[in-house]
Amino acid sequence: MTIDLTSYLPAHGPKYLAIARALAEAIRQGELTPGTRLPPHRCLAETLAVSVQTVSRAYAQAEKMGLVQARVGSGTWINSLDDGQEAEYLRSANMAMDASPIDLSIAHPICPPGHHLRFRETLRDVADSAHPDVIDACRPIAGLLHQRERASQWLHDTLGVPGTPDDRVLCNGAAHGVMLAIATLVQHGDVVLTEALTDHGLIALSRTLGLQLRGVAIDEQGVTPDALDAACRRYRPRAVCLTPTQLNPTGATMDNARRDAVAEVLSRHGTWLIEDDVHALLEPPGLSPLTARLPRQSFHVTSLTKATVSGLRAGYLSVPRGQLHHTLPRLRATSWMATPLVFEIADRWLADGTVDALACEQRRLLAERQQLTRTRLAGHAMASRPTGMHIWLALPVAWRAEELQQQALQEGLAISTAQSFMVDQGPPPRRIRLSLGGENDPERFNQGLTILARLLGEAPPPMLQIV
Repeated sequence: MTIDLTSYLPAHGPKYLAIARALAEAIRQGELTPGTRLPPHRCLAETLAVSVQTVSRAYAQAEKMGLVQARVGSGTWINSLDDGQEAEYLRSANMAMDASPIDLSIAHPICPPGHHLRFRETLRDVADSAHPDVIDACRPIAGLLHQRERASQWLHDTLGVPGTPDDRVLCNGAAHGVMLAIATLVQHGDVVLTEALTDHGLIALSRTLGLQLRGVAIDEQGVTPDALDAACRRYRPRAVCLTPTQLNPTGATMDNARRDAVAEVLSRHGTWLIEDDVHALLEPPGLSPLTARLPRQSFHVTSLTKATVSGLRAGYLSVPRGQLHHTLPRLRATSWMATPLVFEIADRWLADGTVDALACEQRRLLAERQQLTRTRLAGHAMASRPTGMHIWLALPVAWRAEELQQQALQEGLAISTAQSFMVDQGPPPRRIRLSLGGENDPERFNQGLTILARLLGEAPPPMLQIV
């Protein structure tokens, strides 16, 4: 038979879930009656302009809701609707989660309930004992002194970043720190070099500030010294912005020998370095920052966001001697000063070891998800770090990244393609980025891998193929 569900389809949510809900509404309205045989999967897929796989999932969802019954060799048939059963399902927690896509697209730390508890406990402590400066501070543009002193000691002892409290600036996350460093050094129209694939936030920032961003060839460790040397000679850049640890999106991480070679190139050309070290805490100790090799010509940026909880937007910018008086006016113009309350939480966590403990826990959680992903997607080429936040997954020949992204979203899964990370024009890599921390619930994360593994093993539906 032919049925028309168009008028019953909700405007939002995954396609398969929308179809299942449309079936429920059609039954309520009397459009579909018990004992009615539904169209074959392919016929309904053509009618609704979706894939056969989407209809298969919709029928399976409808069966779970008690709306239909699949009979082997006979098709799918409408059951009598048990309003109480469906209403209970629609009110369930699983249904609420199903309404939004499983998110493997956003760079986010894993935040189990224990992290939330620590945050709330610290908020209570701050409420009881915060120094008045945390509440009414207005003039200390670089940040409260006790917060900068604690941060400076931690940056030096834990990350190996040179400098004193007078060289540290508190900023509202790493993105704010990168912006301040670039604004300190770069004028409109200046050239800035970065990795050929880099964080999309830097690409957006280059457009906002009107600088010319140029990409440098990368390998599994990030920029190659030869390519960086050639780009410095060709473009004579004002600055180079690099992420030597867990480059987004590829995960490329320089070993210490590569860092030595890159630092030598920058030193020889006398080019300013902006080091985005936001993922430093996701690597075990042992890697020293580029800034330690070039203390007089480097701005170092990091934050606690990626290794603790995403709401703790505590960023730290280390400024080389002689540049602070150029940076502070930019800070004043963009946010006046970083939020003292946020840094009071960070200060207490740095003092009692919570930051280091949560970073260690984050590495463990990410390592587990890295291993699970490699097991579930076995047979597909991928690049990642053992404790990395992302996986850089190569696609089968049948799929193009945009097709897979589109189909995955219809199936209730959000992923990222390479396009938004490309600095220069050209064909994008045939890869997708999987972010492992966006879903705190292990079951949701595992379900996302199930969807992706199935899609990777199938050919794209003809109607999705992009000409």
